[in-house]
This record gives sequence, C-alpha cells and structure tokens, in this order.
Amino acid sequence: MSETEEGKYTGSPAPIEPPPAYPPGGRREINADRLLDFLDKWAHKLAPEPEPAEPTPPSEQGGRSILLILLKILPVLCGIGFFVSMFWDLSGSIHVPWDSAPIPLDGLIRMMTVTALIGFGTNWLAIKMLFYPRQKRPLLGQGLIPSRKDKIVTRLGEQISREIINSELILEQIRKSGLIAKHREKLIGSLRNVVRNQEFQEDLSELGRHYINTFLRSPEFQSRIKDFVRGIDFENVGVLEGGILRVYKMLTGDKEISERLQEILQNLSFRVDRYEDQLRDYLHGLPEQLEEQSDSIEEFALNAVVFLVEQVNVQNVIVDNLQRFDEVRLERLLWRSTSDQLQYIQYLGCLLGLVGGFFIWRPAESLVISCLIGGTIWGLDVFIMRMQARARERRPG
Repeated sequence: MSETEEGKYTGSPAPIEPPPAYPPGGRREINADRLLDFLDKWAHKLAPEPEPAEPTPPSEQGGRSILLILLKILPVLCGIGFFVSMFWDLSGSIHVPWDSAPIPLDGLIRMMTVTALIGFGTNWLAIKMLFYPRQKRPLLGQGLIPSRKDKIVTRLGEQISREIINSELILEQIRKSGLIAKHREKLIGSLRNVVRNQEFQEDLSELGRHYINTFLRSPEFQSRIKDFVRGIDFENVGVLEGGILRVYKMLTGDKEISERLQEILQNLSFRVDRYEDQLRDYLHGLPEQLEEQSDSIEEFALNAVVFLVEQVNVQNVIVDNLQRFDEVRLERLLWRSTSDQLQYIQYLGCLLGLVGGFFIWRPAESLVISCLIGGTIWGLDVFIMRMQARARERRPG
C-alpha cells in the first residue's frame, strides 16, 4: 500500500461508514451566519430597558411676548402718523409751570414719527446687511456673514471644541451624572436574566457545537493533522511504543496508523454534553464576577470614552459641516437661533428713535424724565434679583 502525491492512499482498506451529516442538512463552511443569528436573537434582550425621555423644554420662540407684539405695532403707527403729518400737524404752543416761555407744538408729529422711523430703518438695514447681499456685487459689496463665512465657521469650531466639547468636560459630566455606574447595574441585571434562561444556554451550546465541529471537519484542519502524522517515523519508535503499535494493528485488523487516523478524522465530532454543567456554572457566576470588577470596568469605560472623544477632531467636524452650508442655509440657521433677539433690536430702534425725537423737541425735560424712568427700572430689576437670590438660599436642598 502506497501513498500518492495527492495524499490519497491506495489499497483496499476496510469500508468506512459515512460520517453523520453535521450540521443538519450537510456540512458547510465556517461563516458568521449562526453567530449573527444568535446575536440578533439575544442582543436586544441583553440591553437594558431604555429610560423614558426627559420632557423637552418649551422653545422660547414658540410664543411671542406682549412687548414684542407692541413693538411691532409701533413702526406701523409711526408710519401712519408720518403720512397724516403731510396733510395735518400740530400747531400753536403750550405752557408748563416750570417754564415761563411757551413750548411750540408746530411740526411735532412729523418730527417724532421721522426720528422713530429712522431708528427703525437703520436697525432694520443693519440686520439685513448681516446677510445681504449674499453674492458679492460691484457697488453694494457683500453681506457681513457671507463675506466672512470661512472665518466665522473656523472661530465657531475653535470655541466649541475648546469650551463646550472636550475630553475633560465630557469626563467630568459622565462622572457627575453617574451614567456608567447606572447603566452597569442595569446591564448586569439584564445579563443575569439572560444567562439563566434555559433557551439561551441551549442556543449557546448549539452555537459552540456547530462551530467546533465545523472546524474539526474542515479540510484545512484535517490536512494539517494528516501532515503531522505523516511526518512521524512509526518504524523507528522505541521498544515500548513499537509494541503498543503492533498490538493496536492486530486489534484493528492490521490497518496502518494513517488509515485509521483518516477514518477517525472523517467521523470526528465534538460533544458539549459533558461540558454543559461547567458552562452553566460559569454563566451563572458571570454577573457576580462583573460586579466584583465594577470599579475596573467603570474606569475602563471612562478611559474608552475619553479615548474615542480625543480621536475625533471636533473642530474639523464642525468646520467641515458648516462649510457645506450655502449662504441661504447658514442665514436660516443663524436666524432661527437669534430670531427673537434680532427682532427686539430691530423694533427697539423705533422706540429709541421716538425717544430721540423728544430729546430734540425738549432736551432738558427729556433728560430728566429718561433718568427717572431708567433709574426706576434699574432699581426694580436689582430688587427683584436680590429677592430671587434670597428665595433660592432659603429653599431646602
């Protein structure tokens, strides 16, 4: 009996019974299908139940304040007043106790409405000049934000990466919130429920049996074993080993060791039944082992989060995304973020212009009245802030 170059044996060995088909339906190459099916079935059961989302605070832009509504009406009234003053205006004069000279009223409506409309118009124009013209024009130039878009997004990325999103702040926030410890406890609880599930244990045993047997029956593994045995010189072994081999050949019908090995390899299979108790004991003790190493796990998780954050260049991410915005989209983004504030500035210009008209008409009286009103508002503001601070100090916890 000889061995050919392809590794096949000639001769007439005893008939070999066909090996049992494994896995069911016949052999198949090692792949990740079984593992993916296993993970798909049990991963969602291992994940902790999600907590209910915190209520989203109401948007400040959702409602309009009464003050803003009144300010929006003011330019309309001033426009109507200016139109009326073109056909009729106040005339004559009035007398006040603190001044012997009469105070003229001629052209008062036109003067007040013009200064108010100028205040509103200049603020409106200044805000529009932030965004328009979007494209550079020969005479009108380009809006402030479109012309300095690259510098704005670069500065924005720098400030966010330095002051808002960095590894130190993220690590501090995670530790302060106890996020990892809370989810670690939930994960261990879910793990305890899963590993004690009889179906999970059966699926895990079947998964191990499948991959081990597929590996043992793989051509690569069997070829390596055959090559290893082929390299052994059975004729020149020791006396004891030679006697054992002769007895073995006699009991097995004088088969060559290599033939017998081929038969064994073809019928080789792995049984996990004898190891199921050990596997079950290990799975039951796994949650407790994780609890004992909870501090190490938490520290590892923190370091992993910091490592991932440090690998991400937050500044580049922000800059790259903002660079993709065209002028229209960038304008909408900034306008949505500052809409109410810009509208206050725009319409307060009308109110301040109206006040300026009074200063032009009666400078001394307007200064006194403005100081009284401004001082009263400032005093009330300071008083309310102090009362709120005292209330917070008295509040328990």
